[in-house]
Amino acid sequence: MDKTLSQTTLAVDGHVHIYPQYDWAEAVTALLENLATASQTLAPRQNVIPIGLLAESRTNRFYNEVMEAGAPLSKGSLQVEAGPDSGSLVIRDAGTVTGYLIAGRQLVTSEKLEVLALGKDTTLSSGLPIEETLKTIAAQGAMPVLSWSPGKWFFKRGKLVGSLIASHPPGSFMLGDIGIRPTVWTTPRLMKLATQCGFKILGGSDSLPMPGEERWIGRAGFQVTGAFDPQKPAASVRALLQAPSSVFIPIGQHSSLIAFATRWGRNQMG
Repeated sequence: MDKTLSQTTLAVDGHVHIYPQYDWAEAVTALLENLATASQTLAPRQNVIPIGLLAESRTNRFYNEVMEAGAPLSKGSLQVEAGPDSGSLVIRDAGTVTGYLIAGRQLVTSEKLEVLALGKDTTLSSGLPIEETLKTIAAQGAMPVLSWSPGKWFFKRGKLVGSLIASHPPGSFMLGDIGIRPTVWTTPRLMKLATQCGFKILGGSDSLPMPGEERWIGRAGFQVTGAFDPQKPAASVRALLQAPSSVFIPIGQHSSLIAFATRWGRNQMG
């Protein structure tokens, strides 16, 4: 990344889903508005660029839909179109660039751990062991993120996550926190351990695959400042994610206990 580029503040949702059940325009609008609100206590709104890091499954490929459309997706004054570098989408409102979406995948390992491959449009598949998954993601130039999810880091899997933290150097992967974790659920022990060991925690919304969940996108994330090239948004984001000097400041908020129970319950019954 060109060191002469000016320092730019990014407000980032590190775990974005735009499911087929969603109104994509409402999802993108929520991303922009919620990130602006979440970051305004740290930086003036007009000086922050909103970024959504897509975490898509095999059946949830919004990035590919835009790339294969042959023309921008449009609704009212809002547009999403192919970006200037591989892995990026540009969001425009009335022709003005208002943010970016960056390609990425969500994978499930053979141990049933959730791992994100962020920053690139990769050809990765679920079902591999965790060690192989982390290595393959890094080999393809994406950033591996071991994502927390309710109930996934207990017992045998919790021990496995702990061993990964103990046996890997900081920077080899990150840990992901999500907005649905209720405010009464304190920071998980393994996240605290990872932070003590030098690992970075990446926040994101991780909205659920139900109509109406669009409104939660952008309500949790992080802020980072560094070199950002609007002609290379995906490459800029990857560099910032991987740079040892990058500082991630949590922004937004977690769910209330009632909101968590309602949302999680609906998802489990659906």
